[in-house]
Amino acid sequence: MMTDPQYPPTTARHGRPAPPVTATERRQANAKPGRNILAIVGLLLGLAALGVAFVPEIGFVTWPLAGLGLILAIAGLVQVKKGTTGDRGVAITATVVSVAALLSTAGLLLYSTFLGGGESGLHLPAVASDKHTVVFEVTSAGGATVRYGSLSDQRTENAPASTDAWQGQASYNNGSYLLTLTADTRNSNVNNEIKCAILVDGKKVAENSGTTIALCTANVS
Repeated sequence: MMTDPQYPPTTARHGRPAPPVTATERRQANAKPGRNILAIVGLLLGLAALGVAFVPEIGFVTWPLAGLGLILAIAGLVQVKKGTTGDRGVAITATVVSVAALLSTAGLLLYSTFLGGGESGLHLPAVASDKHTVVFEVTSAGGATVRYGSLSDQRTENAPASTDAWQGQASYNNGSYLLTLTADTRNSNVNNEIKCAILVDGKKVAENSGTTIALCTANVS
């Protein structure tokens, strides 16, 4: 049975000899830390989030991309601190990029919400003179409670049991808005298929369906 060769002991502090060091221990001490996969993936997600943050149609995906990227970046920093992986610079960059993406999309949302008032606000109900029209549409044979509008301004109505579509209308001139439409059944004992859709200027920008609840979201400008 082969054993690791032992190197001569070195002199430790206080004059006591240090225990012998084996070849395996010396290789482990000299080994370079591995690649930080978590930090690398976090950086890629952060860059992707930052890239779509300013695209109105898909800007809402910035939140999950940047959030996951930030979590992975922080996990990568923890691994660097423990010494199990390297790429400390990559982990720090991933953290900064993910935070920048979150701040960018939050800033755009706050701008459109609080600085987009007056002629630039989302109007509920619709104003005939506005440039853009928004139609919130729900189909529910068993009836549903409907909440629609933007994050800063929503309305709640009851869609009656009917095979015809219920509609709510809004309008706007300028600005970016995260439109939301939620429809849920008022009777959980009834198997009620609910469909929702959001149309902007006659073009369908979101649609979804479910047996008890349906949720539609769309980022528009």
